[in-house]
Amino acid sequence: MSWDPTGKVAVITGASSGIGEATARRLGRLGMTVIAAARREERLQVLADEVPGVVPHVADVTSTADVDALAARVAEEFGACHALINNAGVGGGAFDGRDDLDDALRTIDVNLGGTVRCMAAFAELLAASAPSRVVNVASVAGKLGVGPAAYAASKFGMVGFSEATAFAWASRGITVCQLNPGFIETEGFPQTQVKRTPAARVVGEPDDVARAIHRTLLDGATERTVPAWYRAFVVARHVAAPLYRVGASRIDRASGSRD
Repeated sequence: MSWDPTGKVAVITGASSGIGEATARRLGRLGMTVIAAARREERLQVLADEVPGVVPHVADVTSTADVDALAARVAEEFGACHALINNAGVGGGAFDGRDDLDDALRTIDVNLGGTVRCMAAFAELLAASAPSRVVNVASVAGKLGVGPAAYAASKFGMVGFSEATAFAWASRGITVCQLNPGFIETEGFPQTQVKRTPAARVVGEPDDVARAIHRTLLDGATERTVPAWYRAFVVARHVAAPLYRVGASRIDRASGSRD
């Protein structure tokens, strides 16, 4: 079944910068009503002023009350949610011991907990708006385990939660996609280490992911890697694990840095 974005309603978390902002701009230009949710009100307002169809909404995905209020507003004002893009996320730092516990738990709560809260809050509205889409912006780190430990754990959790709900929610007319970007340069993820190496050319931009989200809304894919060739590393992890581990251990990011 074709999925025409024109006139449909989308909710995007983490929409004040990076991938979320790029996606809000792209979907707004497609003629969608975009409820752009994030904590930074001034950034959301600038976005709404510049892109017709974007509606700002201040919310923190670690707050169940905030997420429930967001869902209630969308249901009351717009009567539908055809696309939920769970993009809010943080990187966190290295995990070396007890001093890093609070940061690790915060990272997991934002990335994984925020996704779970949003899917719970919007489940009924998504079903009532079917055919509808959920796109969970996870990461290749959720397949490979390279980078800050809590970040990788949160993204592994997003991948597993997305895959399980993709099976469970399909009968309700909701497709759930795990969308896994590689190195993307954003405000929160400057990719400084990678850009200092010959691999700098593989660093992508938020618009690359926004285009992939657009494609996912159209085709209803349940898994997508951005760029697609990163998928080769995921395959190598499973079919050539010893070789993969040798290579991964030599990557600067394997030490736990997020820069």
